[in-house]
Amino acid sequence: MRMADVLTGSRIVAAPIIVWLIFSNRTDAAYYLFAAAAITDLLDGYFARLSKKTTTYGATFDGLADFFLVYPAIVSLAIKMDAYWLLAAGLILIVFALLVVGLISKKKGGFTIPHLDTNLLAAFVYPTIMVYIIDWRYAEIVLLITFLVSLYYVIKYVRYIQTIYKQAKPNIP
Repeated sequence: MRMADVLTGSRIVAAPIIVWLIFSNRTDAAYYLFAAAAITDLLDGYFARLSKKTTTYGATFDGLADFFLVYPAIVSLAIKMDAYWLLAAGLILIVFALLVVGLISKKKGGFTIPHLDTNLLAAFVYPTIMVYIIDWRYAEIVLLITFLVSLYYVIKYVRYIQTIYKQAKPNIP
C-alpha cells in the first residue's frame, strides 16, 4: 500500500470521529482533527507524485475521501450549530458536482471525475468548515469568500464542459 493511499484513507477514518467530537461538544478536538485531515489531502497528492506510480483508483479514492470528510462535518454543523447556510451551500455544490461528473462521463464514454485545480477550492472549503466548528463569529465572511471561489469553479467547470462538447461536434456544411 502506498503512503498516499494511507493518507487518503485516514480522512475516511477521521470523518466519523470528527462528527462524534462535534456532537460531544469537543469542538477544539474536532477542529484540530479536521485540520490534520485537511493536511493529509495536500500530502497524499505529493506522495502519489513522489512514488511515480500511476493508479486508476487514486483520484477517485481521493475524491471519495474528501466527500466523506467534508459532508458529514457540514451536516453535523448544520444540526448542532445551526449552520444551515453552510449545509445549503454544500448541497448546492454536490448537486452541481454530480451534474458535472454526469455530463463529462457521458461525453467521455465512462465514469470520469474531473480534477481541475481542486486544491485551491479545498483551501477555501476546509477553513470555512473549521471556523464553523469553533463557532467563530465571523464565519459568514469566510463562507462568503468560499462562495465566491466556488462560483469561480462553477464557471470554470461550465467552460470545460462546453469545450469537450464543442470538440465532438461534427462538421456539417
